[in-house]
Amino acid sequence: MMSSQLLFLFSVLGGVNGVFLALYFFTRRSNRLTHAMLGALLISVGFRTVKSTFYYFNPDLAIEFLQIGLAACLLIGPLTYLYVDSHLADLKASAANDRWRWHLLSASCIILIAVNFPYSQYPNAWFYYVCGIHGYWFAYLLLAGKKLWQSRAVLRDADGKLIRGNILLLSVYSGSFLLLAAYVTTPLTSYIVGALSFTFSVHVAILSWIVHHGAKAEVAKKEKYQNRKLTGQDAGELIESLNRVMREQQLYLNPNLSLALLAKKVGNLQTTVSQVINENLGKSFNLYINEFRIQHAQDLLISESRMNMGLVAECSGFNSTSTFFAAFKKTTGQTPASYRAARASASLPSCTDRTVGTPRRSLSGPLSGPWKYATQPKLRQPLPPIVSCSRPG
Repeated sequence: MMSSQLLFLFSVLGGVNGVFLALYFFTRRSNRLTHAMLGALLISVGFRTVKSTFYYFNPDLAIEFLQIGLAACLLIGPLTYLYVDSHLADLKASAANDRWRWHLLSASCIILIAVNFPYSQYPNAWFYYVCGIHGYWFAYLLLAGKKLWQSRAVLRDADGKLIRGNILLLSVYSGSFLLLAAYVTTPLTSYIVGALSFTFSVHVAILSWIVHHGAKAEVAKKEKYQNRKLTGQDAGELIESLNRVMREQQLYLNPNLSLALLAKKVGNLQTTVSQVINENLGKSFNLYINEFRIQHAQDLLISESRMNMGLVAECSGFNSTSTFFAAFKKTTGQTPASYRAARASASLPSCTDRTVGTPRRSLSGPLSGPWKYATQPKLRQPLPPIVSCSRPG
């Protein structure tokens, strides 16, 4: 029972998602014809999928509902071809074939003719009609495939790699082909395979769309930097200015230091400062600031041996001890405690250090020579006071 419910849910999911995607593409302002064709294709396939799902779980479904589903199936082939044609026209910056209305009109005429021959009265005729629908669909797929083959040059970049923006195009075409194969092979498999195939195709198309838009955002970011490209000399001067302001004003001690504040201090645009740090230094803003903070923390760990780690973190500009530990370990490869211990042990004199020729101490009698004052107690030096830190305002 549970498996049947999951199968039903997964099958219907493709049709529902297809309708929502269609509404999205219908509202897109750019490339209206291309998106309109894709939206209409998704609605047609979604209706066909929902019909197949309900019929699989309820074979007593009304015959008229089955007939409407088959009529929607007749539009899938032409809409696939028209979507491919308009998409390729957009890539070539040319006008799409204005005869698209005739393709849809011919399919609509066939549907109107079929309405006059109800499935309930002419079941034998509809058997051949279904075969004709699949052949009609396949013919349009061949035409679309020919278009893709002839335009394969515009689908790739100068290096011969597939342009990410065309992944959705090929996903839609492949999904239409897969769906047709699923319905044609229904006698050998199961009637629900078509619905499952569409659900799979829709989610692949969604994933392709997400990848494409992620790539577009990355390209837009690079173009933004390219429009403000700095010369090597300008970038070098800005880096020197950044480092000087950071050291002289100790801005890194401010835990709320932001990119906008740093840009204001050096008198440059925020995007320019970000570009120099990212591209010329190869670092993120946080990493750039944390390097100054870690260097300051290293000095405190050595000079202020009684200062606890929380105070070291606070005096170095970190908001929390955990952030300080993570940044310190990432930058130096050591924890603050191990760094302090290593530097402390390195500064201690070795117990094996002796001056050559030093006379040995006599085991009896009064001390003399260099050992005369060896047993005299030294005055205990007072411990340095625990210091506190003050952050820049």
